[in-house]
This record gives sequence, structure tokens and C-alpha cells, in this order.
Amino acid sequence: MENAYVTFAMGPIVLSNLYLVGPKLSEDAVRSSEYYHLNRLLSTVGRLLNDVQGFKKEAAEEKLNAVTLAMIHGNGSVSEEEVINEMKRIITSKRKELLKLVFQDKDSVVPRACKDVFWNMSRILHPFYERHDEFTRHDGMKTVNELIKEPIILSELQSRK
Repeated sequence: MENAYVTFAMGPIVLSNLYLVGPKLSEDAVRSSEYYHLNRLLSTVGRLLNDVQGFKKEAAEEKLNAVTLAMIHGNGSVSEEEVINEMKRIITSKRKELLKLVFQDKDSVVPRACKDVFWNMSRILHPFYERHDEFTRHDGMKTVNELIKEPIILSELQSRK
């Protein structure tokens, strides 16, 4: 669990967006413990949401994730349902911690607009993983690929007005 947040790779995604949201983000803010905790909490939530939704598929492919590892370390004494419920409890707890950091003003070096990006990313992850792992679902991947690969034709956009 200690290293799981790194594997979700939310840090580079959020950081690039933070430089676009408005207030200047200083090097000191990005290197602060506050920024580190915001990133760690968001990435942990994302990793666990992904693992809870994708563990059956990953287990069938003989891949490990937080759910299968917890079951292995439980030496058969914990059920799949118990592990998933515990993961969901951790997700809720980490989201509460994240929200608390977002609203914290005292001794804060990360601008509020930047902290809001972390919270909004957390809010986006929940519906994304609510029923499925949308990254690996075929229609989800198709939509993402269309957004990335198909050109946007300006004349079509203007004709819609």
C-alpha cells in the first residue's frame, strides 16, 4: 500500500493541469509536504478505485493489485468481500483527508485553486470507476482513442452554432 500511489501516475497529470489553472504555482509549493500529501491522497484513491473495479480481470490475467495482495497476505482468512469493503473504507477515509487538506487555509502554501484541481480529479475518478474500469473497457478505450486520434474539424464545430 505504501508504494501503490506511485503506480497510478496521477502526479504528472495533475501537475501539468496545475500550471494552467490560474494562480502561479511556485517551486516551493510543488516541493512542499502539503503538495506531496495532496498528490499521495489523490493517487491512493485512484489506485484503490482502479484495483477494486479491475481485480477480477487482473486476477484472471494473473496480475497482482491491492485486492489480490490483501487476500494473499490474509492467508485465506479474509474473503474477497471483506477486502473490498476494507478498500472502500480506505478510499472514503483518504477522500475525507484530501477534502480536509483542500479546505485547510492555515499554513497552506498551495493556492486554493490548485488544491481544487486535486479534489475535482478525485470527484472525476469516482464515476469513472463506479461500475467498471473505464480505462480497459472496450467502449471506454474507443472513446479515448477517438478523442486523441481523430482530428477536430473546425468547420464542423462552427456549423453547429
